[in-house]
Amino acid sequence: MAHRNHFQLLFVINFIVTLGFGICDTFFSVYVFELGGRGALLALPLISYSVAKAVFSPFMGRCSDTFGPEKIMLVSLTIYLLVSVLFLVSTNLFILAISRLLQGVACAMFRPVIVSLVSESAIKEKRSSIMGTFDISFYAALSFGPIVGGYMKDQLGFSAIFSGVTLLCILAILLCTCCVRDSSARVATTHSSRNKPSSLIQPIIRSRNLRGLLAFIFGRASCISLTGTFLPIILTEELKLTGTQIGIVMASSCLTITLLLRPMGMLADRVSHAILIILGGISVSIIYLIIPATLTFTQIIFATTLLGLFSALSQPACTAMLVEEGTHYGTGNTVGIFNGAMNLGFIFGPIFGAFILSGFGIDAVFYSAGVIGASTILLFALITHPSLLSPVDSRCKN
Repeated sequence: MAHRNHFQLLFVINFIVTLGFGICDTFFSVYVFELGGRGALLALPLISYSVAKAVFSPFMGRCSDTFGPEKIMLVSLTIYLLVSVLFLVSTNLFILAISRLLQGVACAMFRPVIVSLVSESAIKEKRSSIMGTFDISFYAALSFGPIVGGYMKDQLGFSAIFSGVTLLCILAILLCTCCVRDSSARVATTHSSRNKPSSLIQPIIRSRNLRGLLAFIFGRASCISLTGTFLPIILTEELKLTGTQIGIVMASSCLTITLLLRPMGMLADRVSHAILIILGGISVSIIYLIIPATLTFTQIIFATTLLGLFSALSQPACTAMLVEEGTHYGTGNTVGIFNGAMNLGFIFGPIFGAFILSGFGIDAVFYSAGVIGASTILLFALITHPSLLSPVDSRCKN
């Protein structure tokens, strides 16, 4: 019962934090633009966030294993609160860029520690379903964030958005103090079971599965950022959709993932993680290739819903496989390395997409996404090939 209550507390904290910055991040570029940000002044606040996440994720994950995830989570939430206050009180573009940098550092701290804390209470045989259920808190918040943020912006303006984020951060900190107290009774038993943190490079050298996951998540993040950046252009310029229709299309994938994470997690408890990752990744790559052929609102909705379906197929298996590697090299450490590769993909995707767009057109961007996705899935399969022979990846030796 204690583990269940602890899980629910972490679920709510993750939802609150993701919802708050999901509300804010959706319209942050618009806010900077309205303040007069152009060129480098527009790009700097946007890029600094992703760069900070990519650079700091591996190191912050290691700090989680060294100092304990509960303390690091409280620090990360405090930085989140500072960032939200800076957004609220300042319109200086340089300060906003620093704030986004701090937000990236806080995010680099938060994800490894929250995964570490959840994995501690996950039964090995049900790890996929537990992690899949927990990720609902993330994807549900991403689904609601743009809708709530859009309403607040239209009705009350950006000050209401930043005030709302500040209040959510305060609530998350209050819940985190409960989480730390709840954890205190378990520290004596769980701390001894936490693996001593290894060096940053050691897991990559020793773990075949982790190397495969890094290839997979870099490709997946690149494709997600490509789609998020350039899909609205197709929807607006070629399909001539309304703003409401575009919002529905952009939310459909996340909503589908949210609904399917738990059943897909239960499936991943019974089927090879690597097989599910490969099937989901290849299917998603095929969908990217056919997006340019869509002609109507119904067709694009069908395509993005399929993207959500096949992304959900691989998501719990990927997280469970990552947590399994964390039992050998420290959960915070491995999740931090994983997040670093993911954020490099988020940086690479839009830059590469802009180059493709200028040289070959908008359709080529999605063809490139399909090729990137298929190539990195092939690389994942080649690296983790021995694990494909086992019915359950967690039984495989590295």
